[in-house]
Order: sequence, then C-alpha cells, then structure tokens
Amino acid sequence: SDLILGVTGDDRNRLLQLARDAADPNWVAPGVDKQLAALIEDERTARRIVNVQPLLIPGLLQTEEYARSIMVGAGTTRGQADQRILVRLGRQSVLTRRRPPEFLAIIGEHALRYPQCESDVMAEQLQHLLEMSARPNLSILVLPINIGYSPALEGPFVLLEFDRGDPVVQQEHYRATTTLTDSRDVRDYQTAVDVIVTQAMSPEESAAFIAGLMKETEHIE
Repeated sequence: SDLILGVTGDDRNRLLQLARDAADPNWVAPGVDKQLAALIEDERTARRIVNVQPLLIPGLLQTEEYARSIMVGAGTTRGQADQRILVRLGRQSVLTRRRPPEFLAIIGEHALRYPQCESDVMAEQLQHLLEMSARPNLSILVLPINIGYSPALEGPFVLLEFDRGDPVVQQEHYRATTTLTDSRDVRDYQTAVDVIVTQAMSPEESAAFIAGLMKETEHIE
C-alpha cells in the first residue's frame, strides 16, 4: 500500500527512501539500532536463511497490515509502527531480488490457526504466504501443534549461512535480539533445524494446509 498512515510529505518520502536503502551495504538510518543494522547486513549477504517462528509469521514474510497489527498490539504507536514497517518491507526485497538467498520458513500451526489480528488481515497474510511459497528460492513448512516436543518450542530464531564467513544465529526475544557466533552453539541450532524439518509438514502439505485455513477464514467472514 502506498498509504502510510499518519506520515505525509517529506517525512513519508524520507521513510520510503530508508526502506529502499535497506539492502545497501552502507545503509544507516536514524533510530535503527546496531542489532537490526547487523541483521539487515547478514540478510543481504546470506546464502541461506532459516527462520523458525512457532507463534508468529516470520518478519520477511509479513504483509504490511499483519505487521502493523502485531506492532500496534504490542504497544507501538502508529507512527513508530509505520517507520518500522517501511524498514521491514525494505528488508523483504532480499527475497525477490536477482540471485536471492535460499529462504526456509518454518511456521508453527498456532501462528496460522490462532492469529493475533483481524480475519481479513490474516486472509491477506495467508494468501501472501501461498504466493511466496511458489518462488523457487523459498520454502514454507508448517509445524503441527500435536507433534510433542520440538526444539522450535524453545523460541524463535534465525539461522544465517554464508558463502564466505561462518554461520550465525539470531535469537529473537520480546524486546531484544541476541546474536550467537560460537561454532558449537551454531551447530546445535543447525541440528535443531534438521530435527524441526523432519517434524514439519512437507512444502506441498503446508501449502494445502494454508489453503484450507484460507477457506475457513473466508467462511468466518
């Protein structure tokens, strides 16, 4: 959407430019902390990105309205949410650029079946997931609720692997992100990803599951 609620004129143009510049290796923006700047750089240079999200849609796959709903629900003001959304939308261009990274999103069934937003917003989000899952560099796996224990239950994380340089893990917390670089720690997360993949639905099963939820959402509306 070109409409940025509450942000107009020069401020709107400045924020749009920040979003476009998010893929620039020298990108720096006021109000963006070092952790986010480091994550943007890692996403830009990664060969493979794995995002495990048991309770929410991964940020790189969120629609504008879904992201706004989550941010406002967490107490972010509309103005702050609009700025953060623009940066997030800019980050998402890494998935659709020429020569994009491989992206594996593992999403908990809970995040899809019990959304924290209005049904029409979730319907649009589910449609977006289906459209993105058709891209050759992108796989979406749904992790069922009834699988018993899974490493995914320990919390969301992002594993980033590079052609050059050692892999890193970003642990996502409520108000902060922790970056793990120790090789033993990272290997543990790589092993966890292998386990979670075996517990998840296949890409085809996941797409069918999401399509079924879309029909349920349409029925609710």
